[in-house]
Amino acid sequence: MNGKTILITGGASGIGYETAKDLLQRGARIILVDYNIEKGNQAVKQLSFEIGYNEKNIRFMECDLRSFESVRKFAKLYIEEEERLDVLICNAGIAWAPNFLTKNGFNTVIQVNYLSHFLLTNLLLDKLKQCRPSRIVYVASGSHRTVRLIDWSDAFTQFKNFRLWGAYPVSKAFILLFTYKLKHDLYSNDVGVFAVNPSWVWTSIHSPMREAIGFIPFIICFPILYMFKFILAKTPKTGARTSIFCAVEPSLQHSHEFYFEDCAVETVSSLCTNHSLANQLWNLSCQAVRM
Repeated sequence: MNGKTILITGGASGIGYETAKDLLQRGARIILVDYNIEKGNQAVKQLSFEIGYNEKNIRFMECDLRSFESVRKFAKLYIEEEERLDVLICNAGIAWAPNFLTKNGFNTVIQVNYLSHFLLTNLLLDKLKQCRPSRIVYVASGSHRTVRLIDWSDAFTQFKNFRLWGAYPVSKAFILLFTYKLKHDLYSNDVGVFAVNPSWVWTSIHSPMREAIGFIPFIICFPILYMFKFILAKTPKTGARTSIFCAVEPSLQHSHEFYFEDCAVETVSSLCTNHSLANQLWNLSCQAVRM
C-alpha cells in the first residue's frame, strides 16, 4: 500500500482504529476522520506509541457526520489539501442516538450511518476517479436482513419505527442498496465498491443505548447483550479484517461481488439487490442532501 492514501471515517476508535493500524503497517498514508478532536489526536498518539510512523503518513481531520455542513466543509478541505484518495472506508456508525433528529431534520442514525456517507462519497468521487484503480468500502451489517420493506414517506425520519433496534438495520439496508447501485455505476471507471459485515463487534457503538431506549428496556436488554458479548462478540481487531481485505486484496478490483463477511463473499437480502429500490433511494438521497 506504499504511496496510497486511505481515508477512514470513525477511524479514532474500534474497528476503524484497528483498520488504520493495519493499513499504516502496510505503508499507506492514513487520514483518520472523527467528530471528536480530542479522541482523534489521542488516536494518532496511540498509533505512534504502538507501531511508530512517519509523521507524513497519518493525519487527523475533523468531520461531524451529524451535520451535512460539516461534511461539505471537510470534503472541500480534503480536496484542497490532499493530493490523493485511493481508498475511502466509510466505517463510522452508531446504533442509538440520544437526540432523535439532527439539525438537518433527519433521524440521527440514518444520517450518520448512511446519508452523510452518501454525501461524502459523491463529494470525493472525482478524487477517487483521479487515483484509479481505487476503492470504496462501506461497513454494513447482517441486521439488514430484518428489513422487509421500506416506507419511503418515513425513510429518513423513522417516526414510525418502534423496533428496539430502531433505525440501525434500516440504515444498513440503505448502505447496501447504495453499494449495489454504485458498484454497477462505477465498475467501468475502475473504482471498486464493496460492503462488509464485520459481524457482532463490541465497541463504543453500544454506549448511548440507555439514553436512547429508556431505563426499563435497558435493564432488560443489557445483561443479555453483555452475556452474548463474551460468547459471540469479536474484538475490533478481528472485526476489521474484512474491511482490510476489501481495501487491499488485488483480486477484488474487477470482481462483480460486492458484499463480504469473514473475508469471503456473503449473500445479501433480495431487497438490497433491487434495481428499482436502489434508484429510488438514490433519488431520495440526492434530494435529502441537496446534491
